[in-house]
Amino acid sequence: MKKVFSLQLKKTITISSLFLMFTAFVNAQETEESIYSEEVSFSEEGEEEEFKRNKLALFLGYSWIPQGENETTGENEVLFVPSLGFSYEYWFSEKWGIGTYNDIEIVKYKVEKEEENSELERENAFSLAVGAVYEIIPKWTAIVGGGVDIDKNETLPILHLASEYVILEKNETELSVSLSYNYKKYYDTFSIGFVYGFKF
Repeated sequence: MKKVFSLQLKKTITISSLFLMFTAFVNAQETEESIYSEEVSFSEEGEEEEFKRNKLALFLGYSWIPQGENETTGENEVLFVPSLGFSYEYWFSEKWGIGTYNDIEIVKYKVEKEEENSELERENAFSLAVGAVYEIIPKWTAIVGGGVDIDKNETLPILHLASEYVILEKNETELSVSLSYNYKKYYDTFSIGFVYGFKF
């Protein structure tokens, strides 16, 4: 059991390290213009545009669960489940912010607890995570954080890694593509979807 936990811990540390190194590498490639960007920009009309520090967003997408289990046969099966979520971010500057990222998997499924040789049933699991958000280049952000995954059966700690890229932007609203990875105590989930955000 200690050996399995140790392997999972090493896996988490390795993934986190790679994610942070990738972020640092991309950041080093920034242009002079983005490095010296100011909090106040000017619109085409020459008027000052106020820097928006707050962002509320809704997420709609799918989660991929590699360690899922078929409820009928009991065999291992990769699961794709619908996910809904919302987030709030507060930006200290144009580069750094902090946020809360929450989503719910609308499904009932089982995963195997390998070290305990038993099953874990999840039903409409709700994830709550808090993380630091960093703008790598304009329109592309990276998120690193942690939290808990809750349902009626068990509460699990999670490591949350995510990235968002804005594909459409108009006034205070934006539409982004989101990719995320949640490392949970007994299994992993990967999510992809769209984020509709409002800045104020």
